Amino acid sequence: MDERRSGSGIARFISALFAVIAIILIVHIILVFADASTTSTVVKDIGDVAAKLAWGFKSLFSFDSAKLTVFVDYGLAALAYLLVGGVVVRLFRTAA
Repeated sequence: MDERRSGSGIARFISALFAVIAIILIVHIILVFADASTTSTVVKDIGDVAAKLAWGFKSLFSFDSAKLTVFVDYGLAALAYLLVGGVVVRLFRTAA
Protein backbone atom coordinates (compact mmCIF):
# COMPACT_ATOMS: atom_id res chain seq x y z
CA MET A 1 0.00 0.00 0.00
CA ASP A 2 2.87 2.38 0.72
CA GLU A 3 4.28 1.75 -2.75
CA ARG A 4 0.96 2.73 -4.26
CA ARG A 5 0.88 5.98 -2.32
CA SER A 6 4.46 6.69 -3.31
CA GLY A 7 3.67 6.14 -6.99
CA SER A 8 0.61 8.33 -6.69
CA GLY A 9 2.64 11.06 -4.97
CA ILE A 10 5.26 10.95 -7.70
CA ALA A 11 2.53 11.08 -10.33
CA ARG A 12 1.00 14.16 -8.69
CA PHE A 13 4.41 15.85 -8.52
CA ILE A 14 5.13 15.12 -12.19
CA SER A 15 1.67 16.31 -13.19
CA ALA A 16 2.16 19.56 -11.25
CA LEU A 17 5.64 20.07 -12.71
CA PHE A 18 4.51 19.70 -16.30
CA ALA A 19 1.47 21.90 -15.62
CA VAL A 20 3.68 24.67 -14.22
CA ILE A 21 5.90 24.48 -17.31
CA ALA A 22 2.85 24.78 -19.56
CA ILE A 23 1.56 27.71 -17.49
CA ILE A 24 4.87 29.55 -17.87
CA LEU A 25 4.68 29.11 -21.65
CA ILE A 26 1.04 30.26 -21.74
CA VAL A 27 1.79 33.31 -19.57
CA HIS A 28 4.56 34.23 -22.00
CA ILE A 29 2.12 34.00 -24.91
CA ILE A 30 -0.35 36.23 -23.05
CA LEU A 31 2.37 38.78 -22.26
CA VAL A 32 3.41 38.90 -25.93
CA PHE A 33 -0.17 39.39 -27.07
CA ALA A 34 -0.69 42.10 -24.44
CA ASP A 35 2.42 43.94 -25.67
CA ALA A 36 3.90 43.82 -22.18
CA SER A 37 6.98 45.96 -21.72
CA THR A 38 10.12 43.92 -22.30
CA THR A 39 12.01 46.33 -20.05
CA SER A 40 10.09 44.90 -17.08
CA THR A 41 12.20 42.40 -15.16
CA VAL A 42 9.26 40.06 -14.60
CA VAL A 43 8.30 40.04 -18.27
CA LYS A 44 11.92 39.55 -19.32
CA ASP A 45 12.46 36.71 -16.83
CA ILE A 46 9.29 34.90 -17.89
CA GLY A 47 10.34 35.31 -21.53
CA ASP A 48 13.81 33.94 -20.79
CA VAL A 49 12.47 30.91 -18.92
CA ALA A 50 9.82 30.28 -21.60
CA ALA A 51 12.46 30.47 -24.33
CA LYS A 52 14.51 27.79 -22.57
CA LEU A 53 11.47 25.59 -22.02
CA ALA A 54 10.35 25.89 -25.66
CA TRP A 55 13.79 24.83 -26.90
CA GLY A 56 12.69 22.55 -29.76
CA PHE A 57 9.63 24.54 -30.70
CA LYS A 58 10.98 28.08 -30.49
CA SER A 59 11.67 28.53 -34.19
CA LEU A 60 9.59 25.70 -35.58
CA PHE A 61 7.30 28.00 -37.59
CA SER A 62 7.79 31.46 -38.99
CA PHE A 63 4.85 33.69 -39.84
CA ASP A 64 4.68 37.31 -40.93
CA SER A 65 3.24 38.18 -37.53
CA ALA A 66 5.66 37.77 -34.61
CA LYS A 67 2.70 37.29 -32.28
CA LEU A 68 1.33 34.44 -34.36
CA THR A 69 4.76 32.82 -34.43
CA VAL A 70 5.01 33.00 -30.64
CA PHE A 71 1.44 31.72 -30.26
CA VAL A 72 2.02 28.68 -32.47
CA ASP A 73 5.55 27.81 -31.35
CA TYR A 74 5.08 28.30 -27.62
CA GLY A 75 1.52 26.96 -27.74
CA LEU A 76 2.74 23.73 -29.34
CA ALA A 77 5.47 23.50 -26.70
CA ALA A 78 2.86 23.88 -23.94
CA LEU A 79 0.69 21.18 -25.51
CA ALA A 80 3.69 18.89 -25.88
CA TYR A 81 4.58 19.30 -22.20
CA LEU A 82 0.99 18.56 -21.18
CA LEU A 83 0.84 15.47 -23.40
CA VAL A 84 4.21 14.11 -22.31
CA GLY A 85 3.38 14.86 -18.69
CA GLY A 86 0.09 13.01 -19.04
CA VAL A 87 1.80 9.96 -20.52
CA VAL A 88 4.48 9.92 -17.81
CA VAL A 89 1.84 10.28 -15.08
CA ARG A 90 -0.18 7.44 -16.57
CA LEU A 91 2.93 5.24 -16.63
CA PHE A 92 3.64 5.97 -12.97
CA ARG A 93 0.04 5.28 -11.97
CA THR A 94 -0.12 1.97 -13.82
CA ALA A 95 3.26 0.91 -12.43
CA ALA A 96 2.20 1.67 -8.85
